[in-house]
Amino acid sequence: MSVGSPMVARLGLANFLREARGKRSSAEAAAVAGFSKATLSRVERGETTISPGDARLLMTHYGVPADVLESFADLAYAAKEPGWWQRYKSALPDWFSLFVGVESAAHRIRTYEPELIPGILQIPEYSRALVEKDVQVPSAEQQVQDAVNLRQRRQEKLTGDDPANLMVVISESALLRQVGGPEVHQEQLEYLLAMSLRDNISIKVLPFASGAHAASYGSFVLLDYTVVNKDYALAYVEYSGGAIYLEAEDEISLHSRIFNSLRQDAAPAAATEGLIKDALQRIN
Repeated sequence: MSVGSPMVARLGLANFLREARGKRSSAEAAAVAGFSKATLSRVERGETTISPGDARLLMTHYGVPADVLESFADLAYAAKEPGWWQRYKSALPDWFSLFVGVESAAHRIRTYEPELIPGILQIPEYSRALVEKDVQVPSAEQQVQDAVNLRQRRQEKLTGDDPANLMVVISESALLRQVGGPEVHQEQLEYLLAMSLRDNISIKVLPFASGAHAASYGSFVLLDYTVVNKDYALAYVEYSGGAIYLEAEDEISLHSRIFNSLRQDAAPAAATEGLIKDALQRIN
């Protein structure tokens, strides 16, 4: 079964097992598969993989119909496949792997960034300038290049045969911050304009004049993905040295409302284009 990402396969199976268990105790379910309660908890949170045999044992115990059981048991195989991002592991912290894995299979990506151009829209030189200032990334050239290449590889999600729908809101300050010097700044803004012309990409700028807004606490990303005809969403909030992943229905709903509010306050497409062009004219 192809689900686009082993990380998504793991999360999809975890979500289904958690839902299928229902009100049964974790102790009862863990005993069926010979797990500890702690191991079952990690499986249901998508923190570890499970063998297809153990997945079948649990789903049979839960009374899952045979055809559905086999579809989700196949996810256990898919979850053990290596992800393409592992080749960049020298510059990929463990807490970021989940994000990259889900993003690579997402059909919709919604992101708000107040200070910088989002990683999925950065040109290599812009990424390099940021990575070289990141104290969390080792200064060795291989790690720096891996970090840059990872951001470039993520962009393939936007230009393939079945590209993801990308919706971006950035603050006007992200347009004005001169990352990497004038030439890189200019190339980055020109690239932003070019990408905004793609049918699957919407870029809106939140101007200074819009005043107060709904996301004053900072950036976040919403990833929507599908596993075996079931829709899921994940919210990602990054902080220095780690990230928070949210998937509860109320948490996703809250961040969706925040994002919709930001889009409403942001400049429309024509005005956003004008703001980007104005920023280009300011470059020395």
